[in-house]
Amino acid sequence: MTTTTLIAEIRTSTDELLDAISLFTHEQLNQVPFAGSWTPGQVAQHLLKSESGIPQLFEGNTAPANREPDALVPVIHSIFLDFTTKMQSPDFILPDEEPKNGEALRQQLKQNREHILQLISTRDLTRHLTDFAFPELGELTGFEWMKFMISHAKRHTHQMKNMLPHFNSVSK
Repeated sequence: MTTTTLIAEIRTSTDELLDAISLFTHEQLNQVPFAGSWTPGQVAQHLLKSESGIPQLFEGNTAPANREPDALVPVIHSIFLDFTTKMQSPDFILPDEEPKNGEALRQQLKQNREHILQLISTRDLTRHLTDFAFPELGELTGFEWMKFMISHAKRHTHQMKNMLPHFNSVSK
């Protein structure tokens, strides 16, 4: 996959994510749709927290990869694109209980993603980013980090879209 193709995929992912956040009113964004769920705003904040450290990874230490730069992509996809499994988030990216502002979250996500796009166009995505080991998988290449970001956002965009009918049925 070329950097140009990856950038297009990230832009599509970003648009879909930002559009999903826009589907909710302020009240819905901060309302739990069903027992055991986060609010849509908490889902968005979780994504922001999980992606906010990625620019520092690209600006940090790297090492040559001892494998193909996309070797862990199938594993990443199998984890994050299996919508039937419920996952437990690491504590450091858990959302808080404070009310969320949808427009602020959209802007923060967009700005962070734009920063990432600028960085990846000038970095070697085949190298390991060594300043943070991904839980259970270890060091990822720049390419694998981007595929994580995309698949993680797809997972939670899907989750938010599945919340919407609950709000629509409640309001009728």
